[in-house]
Amino acid sequence: MTEAPQQFGRSDEELAAMPLTFRDGLFDGQVALVSGSGRGIGKAIAYQLARLGAKVALCGRDETRLNATAEKLRALGADVMAHPMSIRDPDAVSRLYDVVWEKFGALDLVVNNAGGQFPQAAIDFSPKGWNAVIDTNLNGTWYMMQQAARRWRDAKRGGAIVNIVTVISRGMPGVAHTCARARA
Repeated sequence: MTEAPQQFGRSDEELAAMPLTFRDGLFDGQVALVSGSGRGIGKAIAYQLARLGAKVALCGRDETRLNATAEKLRALGADVMAHPMSIRDPDAVSRLYDVVWEKFGALDLVVNNAGGQFPQAAIDFSPKGWNAVIDTNLNGTWYMMQQAARRWRDAKRGGAIVNIVTVISRGMPGVAHTCARARA
């Protein structure tokens, strides 16, 4: 007998029905971009923003998950787009912002949620493993922030950035690459 994969976090149905954190319509007319929004915290944030009236751009590496999330949000009446890409690639980030501005004509909020790590003793990290986490968690977040700031500057408008970060003050054994990013 095969066991079903363990569910972490809330299901799509729970995310669609749970009480909203803020007042209805708080983000009406605003455009939000959420990285890493195909699952987990990013997906939950995308649901909240869409349910609060935002037009939502989803990005992440897993096209299947992004499209599934986009379809669920559209079923709730949200104006949403999915754009598979890696925030590790500054050119891909630039193209993402082009697509968001083409579709929605603006951008008001960026939620940098994409990230990752794999627990392992630091002495055993390969250069490829170290760089994968640093390139995503540090450089990718920077590319997303820099591109947003440039677009807002050039459009002579403001915007907001929310970065989802790791709190390491109590230690995090096995994820030195994530801790290095948090201290950078």
